[in-house]
Amino acid sequence: MRISRSERTKLQIKQAAEELFSRLGFELTSVANICRTCGLSNGAFYRHYSGKEQVFKEIVNDIKTDFESALSTINGKREDERLFNFFRSVFDTLWNSKKKFMAFHEAEYRFPEVESSVNSTYQEALIKALKIEGSTISLPKKWFLVGSSRFTAIYWIIFNGVRVPDSTIESLVDFSMNGFIASPSDFELSSLDLDLGNIDFSGDIKAKDALLQSAEKLIGEKGYFETSIYDITSHAGYGQGTFYLYFESKEKLLEELVLQANRRLRRTMRQASESIKGRLNKEIRSYKAFLVFMNSHKELYNIVRESEFVLPETGRFYYEKLLTSYISALKESREKGEIRNIDPRDLGVFLMGIGHFMGLDLLFVDNRPKDWDGYLKEIAALMTKGYGGVVS
Repeated sequence: MRISRSERTKLQIKQAAEELFSRLGFELTSVANICRTCGLSNGAFYRHYSGKEQVFKEIVNDIKTDFESALSTINGKREDERLFNFFRSVFDTLWNSKKKFMAFHEAEYRFPEVESSVNSTYQEALIKALKIEGSTISLPKKWFLVGSSRFTAIYWIIFNGVRVPDSTIESLVDFSMNGFIASPSDFELSSLDLDLGNIDFSGDIKAKDALLQSAEKLIGEKGYFETSIYDITSHAGYGQGTFYLYFESKEKLLEELVLQANRRLRRTMRQASESIKGRLNKEIRSYKAFLVFMNSHKELYNIVRESEFVLPETGRFYYEKLLTSYISALKESREKGEIRNIDPRDLGVFLMGIGHFMGLDLLFVDNRPKDWDGYLKEIAALMTKGYGGVVS
């Protein structure tokens, strides 16, 4: 099928933009860069698009359309077959459009309406695949089923650059349908009791703390690209010369913020759960500590998320470090017979996905009720019985 010259020009622009957005991110991609990459003039660009945000959102919409098409028909006689085919279809669509997926992933962060739209699309398809009654699922079920699988795609395709393995999808189906806890009677409500006085939110005292605290607030609120070194030093009460005593650049400061956030969060969750017995109780206590910590440091959550697109290696290190700690703890629990035989790396990714999307909903969605304990009780039931056991 022949396409017109105008359509061909628009396709050139989109392909160049897709390449640059996936490699440089939204903020560092300019209209001039797009035009240089595809060999067209700025005038040609503006005859088709009002700016880079429009072409960015069009690329995102393209993969959303592919996503909807792939999920329109999910076959399988049994529920586990349909769920496997659902996940395989999702992951293959994203893998086959990896560059679009990377832009899509950033769009979910930069444009909240995109996150809301994809979340609705994903849930609707999942409800259809599982033949769930009604048009919605509870938040805990969403985190358990949607959060775990969406983070699996991010981990394998974006962070590691490989197709999601079938073995991981099999583990995800098993996890979703049956949970992962081997001892269903060991959940204790006391796991939800968290004494904030016992949690140390502070880090080691350093001379550069004032600059880091200033950067945490400003970058967390305004974003990395909208915050200057002058903004950071002025807010902290120092001159710019002081900044360079501790940091080579703003990028190095961002790296330090992310690494510091990782250390503080891991220490907080470790201190909160170290006296708790049983994997399920530790898991729920760790989620509670995560919510408490991030509720007090929402700017850090924003910073960590933005770092995925500004300093990809640092952003990935943040999650990989958390995952490494998870794997070690899960292996120990498996040896004790506390959890079922699911690959610890896969399981760690699923659990991190639940926490990630739980945090987004409970800490950043407007007018979200603060019934954390009620949500965590339902998560505990899902972890014990899986989706299949909870609804049967």
